[in-house]
Amino acid sequence: MKAHGYTNIYHQGQVLWIRVQGGINLEFSEQYRDSVISAATEVSKEPWIRVTDIREWQLGGPEIIPALNQLMRWCEEHNMAHSINLVSMENLQVHMLDQMMQGVSRHSERHVLKTLDDTLDLLQHLSHPVDSTPLLTALYPELNTGN
Repeated sequence: MKAHGYTNIYHQGQVLWIRVQGGINLEFSEQYRDSVISAATEVSKEPWIRVTDIREWQLGGPEIIPALNQLMRWCEEHNMAHSINLVSMENLQVHMLDQMMQGVSRHSERHVLKTLDDTLDLLQHLSHPVDSTPLLTALYPELNTGN
């Protein structure tokens, strides 16, 4: 079956920023797991931060959980210091994140935020600021005003 859902991954310093959009299925969850692990391998030798923007994620069925649980386990075992999740449906999306974390020993600190500005501010506070111009260009082209 064809993967449903979209993801873009952006890396800057020790920050891996991921944007997930659409409803996802098993094939997407497996490809996503492998893509994130591949990208995170570049930064995981030192403490790193994963930012996951799931505000446009339209969820998925229970079949997505095993691959995403494997991803969470890998991240927690490979120096992830902070997990920042941008959400739009906090209760539902945090519930799904909790399902993905079931049985995984947490070593990172989880943050749940609702805006890009709050996320950029938190990264600054955590001493991992990112240059927002290339980030926004790469992951949020709809925000570019042409200036």
